[in-house]
Amino acid sequence: MIRKYIALLRMKYVEMLAYRLATIVWMTGAIVQPLITMAVWMNIDPSQSDAFLFYFMAVIFVERMTSAWDVWELDREIREGTFSNYILRPLHPIHWAVAENIVYKVLFLVILAPVWAVAALFVPALRFDMTGGQTLLFLMALLLGAALRFLLSYTCGLLGFWITKVTAVYSLLEVISLFLSGRIAPLSLLPPVLQQWSVFLPFRYMVGFPIDIITGAVNRKEMMTGFLLAAIWVMLFIIVLRWLWKAGLKKNQAVGG
Repeated sequence: MIRKYIALLRMKYVEMLAYRLATIVWMTGAIVQPLITMAVWMNIDPSQSDAFLFYFMAVIFVERMTSAWDVWELDREIREGTFSNYILRPLHPIHWAVAENIVYKVLFLVILAPVWAVAALFVPALRFDMTGGQTLLFLMALLLGAALRFLLSYTCGLLGFWITKVTAVYSLLEVISLFLSGRIAPLSLLPPVLQQWSVFLPFRYMVGFPIDIITGAVNRKEMMTGFLLAAIWVMLFIIVLRWLWKAGLKKNQAVGG
């Protein structure tokens, strides 16, 4: 299995290099929305400019490290019939998606981490003040966030066996996630009722929760509750994904590719 994954990672890396321009355009577009949102909040409350600067730079980093796009690929592949190619292969199709996610996230990490480090030399507001334990908890939360977004995206993509345009369903979830994940504003600025909803829904744990850890916005009890709820959502998504996969194979009648 390890050898197969190494081969997959190599293949996805070569594929990424073949589409360098598209990757750069995608990366640039992904950071525009957080920067615009940051500028809006800094104009609303200039006294909190440093806090907003750190927060939304963290949003850019965490959002890229947890991003998932598989729903769009699955929607197209199932609809056009090319997904049949993956079904016939000995390795489950999800491993191809996992390998692609790993390669792209490593790419963004290699680019974003040095950029942040250099920027922090000139902008004190971007400097970290974390203990080793806090850093470890942040990395664990980041991994859970990446798993959650990937599982949600792939699960929605499998709905393509029944629905002709699953991206419309996912786009609705993305709108909800934009607010409840902390991408549009720190969760502490949301109305109390939305803050309560965000605790029990999975979106917060995809972006906002890791950021709350590095900013110290959560206490120990809230942190442990967050990890527990995030783990529960991961298990629920895995169960639903496995069920949709088995049911989808029975439903699938596509030819092509």
